[in-house]
Amino acid sequence: MNAGAIGGGAVDDRGLVEQAVALVLGEAPPGWTRLNIAFDAASSEVTVTADGRVVQSPVPPQAVEALSEYHRQAVSNGSSWRRLSIGCGSDGTLSMRKDDGARGVSRRWPQRVLAAITVSCLAAAAVVFAVGWRRSEPPRLGVLAVPLPARAKAAFAVLEEWYAAEDHGDAARMRELSCAHPTQSLSDWINTIAYYGQDQGLVFPDALTQFRDDGAAVWVKVAVRIRPIDDRMKREVEEAQAHGGFFFETVTFSDEGGTLKVCDGQR
Repeated sequence: MNAGAIGGGAVDDRGLVEQAVALVLGEAPPGWTRLNIAFDAASSEVTVTADGRVVQSPVPPQAVEALSEYHRQAVSNGSSWRRLSIGCGSDGTLSMRKDDGARGVSRRWPQRVLAAITVSCLAAAAVVFAVGWRRSEPPRLGVLAVPLPARAKAAFAVLEEWYAAEDHGDAARMRELSCAHPTQSLSDWINTIAYYGQDQGLVFPDALTQFRDDGAAVWVKVAVRIRPIDDRMKREVEEAQAHGGFFFETVTFSDEGGTLKVCDGQR
């Protein structure tokens, strides 16, 4: 890939995203560690989350205009993505992903573009854009706004495996990730995948929004995005777009020999 190209766009396109990032960072709440900027091209809406929580302050209209123009130029250069997500860490970590509506429900694999520097996120953005972003469209997952505790990160890692197994219809792997005595609702969840596969929508975790560690058990609330398959899920996803596009699920883990196992889940 040409080092000057960004997602199929021209060299000058990168300035539009830099401008949008700078404007959003100027309105970000103090003390954040992970910031995610999600742009939906169909509705021209921008949703900002800081450490997994939606930022209520309005997004500068100039940022929306910059991202809309970036999408327009990308389309004119042959790209077909519909959703752009930019992840930014206060430690200088930066990543971007694009969801390509033209690819149906094929699996999205993670690719990360990281700028490991200790200056501001905006400076990291300038460095990454300067050298070009290497990716295949659309990568599944970028930087995740997970809480800092190690057990929270461990829980999120299990969730990534859990949803990946569900998306592939791999009930056997879901059972491997389950605790010795799962609840009936979790068993029903797995059995549904075993009988029917994943026929409603592919699920992609974005961030933990709540986390509680009780020692022998861990409880989390996770924000997920869904790529719909059937008509009912398509309607639900369309309705969710009016509220940021997130769905929320709660999952309970059991600590079995130092390994977190899924014991219960509510959709």
